[in-house]
Amino acid sequence: MPSKSIDFLFSLLTLSAVGMILTASINSYCGSLKASSEDKELESLLENMRSEVLYALLILSEDNATLTLDIKMPPKIGDKYYWIRMSNDSSSAWIEGGFGISETAEYRCRVYLPRNIRVSGIFESQYATARLVCYLSDSTPTVILGGSKNET
Repeated sequence: MPSKSIDFLFSLLTLSAVGMILTASINSYCGSLKASSEDKELESLLENMRSEVLYALLILSEDNATLTLDIKMPPKIGDKYYWIRMSNDSSSAWIEGGFGISETAEYRCRVYLPRNIRVSGIFESQYATARLVCYLSDSTPTVILGGSKNET
């Protein structure tokens, strides 16, 4: 009789261990799925910002005017804060973004802009609206990214 109760105990412990392993692997899979969808949403925001910049450049080249575009942005992606930064060097210009409170974190995504433009500025997700200020400076299109809080 004692051997049967010990067998049941070992079986129960084994099934508990298998259950914990299955639960941990499902949690890990769900976490990676969530991270993947958050990355895709960030990439989508950057592509949207890129299309707005290209639209502004088209209007600048036709009218030689100063243009300000306000773009509604989500406060968070999933449950994470995010940031978007515009930068350039001598060979290219880009928009990059990542997760965290400030832009000091490593970027997760980057989209490129046309070469001969100057861009700068940072948007942090604590702002409700991203603001693009676009103008010509010495015949070079310039785009500055910033943020503004909603005024109600």
